[in-house]
Amino acid sequence: MIYLYLISLIFLTMYIVYAVRVCGVPWSLSDTYYQLKKRNRPAWLFQVAMIVPAMLLMPVWIECSSENLQYLAFLACGGLMFVGTAPLFKEEFQSKVHYTGTVIAGLATILWVCFSGMWYLPTVTFPIAGIIMLKYRKWLFWAEMAAFICAYVGLLIVLI
Repeated sequence: MIYLYLISLIFLTMYIVYAVRVCGVPWSLSDTYYQLKKRNRPAWLFQVAMIVPAMLLMPVWIECSSENLQYLAFLACGGLMFVGTAPLFKEEFQSKVHYTGTVIAGLATILWVCFSGMWYLPTVTFPIAGIIMLKYRKWLFWAEMAAFICAYVGLLIVLI
């Protein structure tokens, strides 16, 4: 299971580093789909980067969860997969799927972390993200990064 976790983390991190290197810090991670397309780079990488890490992480997350919190792990990963399957968030239909997936993934992640007894992770990461937001703006991107950090660090704590 640790290998699935690590591959998921590495894959997502590689995409974020690539997207920021090519596009600069985006308004949101989802915006990298449009930014890559505008720069004639493969925009489908965004879709792969949302779906594959979530698929790899789901069995790990469910196994690491207490029985009464497994549904949150499923919703967090499933929500992220919906984000990847509907990357055109500026279009009417896909925006509904995209934003719903985003909200479900984000809320399920934070609830899982808190209900798993690691309430201190969002308590630390989100204020740090807030400080970074003040300097670099683009608050949504930094909030997304804080949520990803909470998920991966929380799982790492449970795994080790």
